[in-house]
Amino acid sequence: MSKPKIQMPGAARVGVALLVVGGLIVGLGTYYDKGGVSLYGLGMVVGGFVLYMGASIRAKKRANRKVR
Repeated sequence: MSKPKIQMPGAARVGVALLVVGGLIVGLGTYYDKGGVSLYGLGMVVGGFVLYMGASIRAKKRANRKVR
């Protein structure tokens, strides 16, 4: 038997997207030696990480509540 599929919340999807896009912006800013662009991308990465982790923890707590 396979495990039941856990659905990823929308906020977690947005967090992952921010992580990826922010990482690309940081890389491009570093490559072109634009510190401001890299700093903006770093903010996106941090925001995406916080959003993803928060949504994941909240979804896990909600799933545990339903099981009990």
